[in-house]
Amino acid sequence: MDDAAKTIYFIEKELIPGMVERRELTIDGIELDEDDSVRLDAVEAKPLSADGTFMLTVLHKVKVVLSSQKNADLKQEFKLAVKVTPPCPPEMYASCQFDTLFENETTAYTEIFPALGKAERYTKYYYSHRKPMEAVMVLSDFSIDGWRMAPMVVNLPLEYCLLAVRELGRFHGECYAMKETQNNLFQNIIGKFKESRFATNLEGMKWIDVMKTGLKRAIKVSREGLHGERVPEEFLQKLANLDPWEYQKQCVKPQEPLAVICHGDYLRNNIAFKFADEKTPDVPTHVMMFDFQTLRYASPMIDLTTFVANSTGYVVREKHFETIFKAYHDELVQTLCSIIEANPNDLPQHYSYESFLREFTRYSPFGFTIAASFLQILHEPMDNFFVMEEMTLEETIQDTMTRGGAKLDKELAAQVTMTRGGAKLDKELAAQVYEMYKLHERFGMDLE
Repeated sequence: MDDAAKTIYFIEKELIPGMVERRELTIDGIELDEDDSVRLDAVEAKPLSADGTFMLTVLHKVKVVLSSQKNADLKQEFKLAVKVTPPCPPEMYASCQFDTLFENETTAYTEIFPALGKAERYTKYYYSHRKPMEAVMVLSDFSIDGWRMAPMVVNLPLEYCLLAVRELGRFHGECYAMKETQNNLFQNIIGKFKESRFATNLEGMKWIDVMKTGLKRAIKVSREGLHGERVPEEFLQKLANLDPWEYQKQCVKPQEPLAVICHGDYLRNNIAFKFADEKTPDVPTHVMMFDFQTLRYASPMIDLTTFVANSTGYVVREKHFETIFKAYHDELVQTLCSIIEANPNDLPQHYSYESFLREFTRYSPFGFTIAASFLQILHEPMDNFFVMEEMTLEETIQDTMTRGGAKLDKELAAQVTMTRGGAKLDKELAAQVYEMYKLHERFGMDLE
């Protein structure tokens, strides 16, 4: 039995039957008699293809049919999404920090959303566990309700961007309200967050090389003037002096007074859209964030700069950046004020539009340094992101480019990182550098 078959067997023969037996999965709204119980009539699990989404965990869609032991006509069908860690060596399991990722997401579903009183805005949580070398989470399958990810992997259209940033503003606004009015609860919740990205020492691992090379590429195409606007060499040199990994580690440390609960990985592949308008079926009307494994307490711009740098394109930002930013800030302030019953004009100065735009400027290199390495994979996808994360740069290129040919030397591997995604990505990276420069110039700020 191969690994995929073993996972399906585990879901169908162990996980779901165990949940039914413990009544963690039962017929909704029905109080069964003491001498009655729920019967598992059917369970079918199928692996879900990545479809442009990069997931370290293995996701399965699961159909479950339950009925009453005493009344066979009393039935209910469930459509579930089951996240399971993949079979892998212990050192890989530890380096991926699966225990931490699943613990953070469990905290989101069991503590944050109930405290916010908005659990209905997220996919339904049923169950999770963490055991040695195994982590599992069972959620509702939101795709059956018409939710789906944006069909485009990069450069989301304006209507998608506005929905996404308003949802982010709403979430941050609700978390600020908890911080303002229920601070003891707030502090208790954030005290449970575990570092899910920067606790691992990546020294010697290939992603460090990709991050550094991606930054070099962005600076190179900026010097070549690919965006059409020149950026002063002094700014480019300061950008070149950044160590992307160490810089990001510093950025995620909370700085008051604006630190708040953050999603931690807010980009297209963690956002679902609903298309409910029959007259314009291709235009999204609602949005929902998911995948809360990288929760953190930090500047809200950790989320917003990540989204803007990785899920929007210059063709949208050039004309609509202020519109996008204002949509985010307006939603945040309105949400906060409605909960704490305050007038926007009475909020402390650090909640002002100007304060948040300065914060965005200060943290803009955070989203950019992610994009400099990550956008190449979105523009020119790799077949196996999980394998890629744990391979050397040479092995990754060998696996995805030559399919078993001779190992490539490091110089050629770096060349691939410098060209992956082509001229279109070069222009996007140059545009992002120029935008960062103009924002810093606007506020008289230096790269920190």
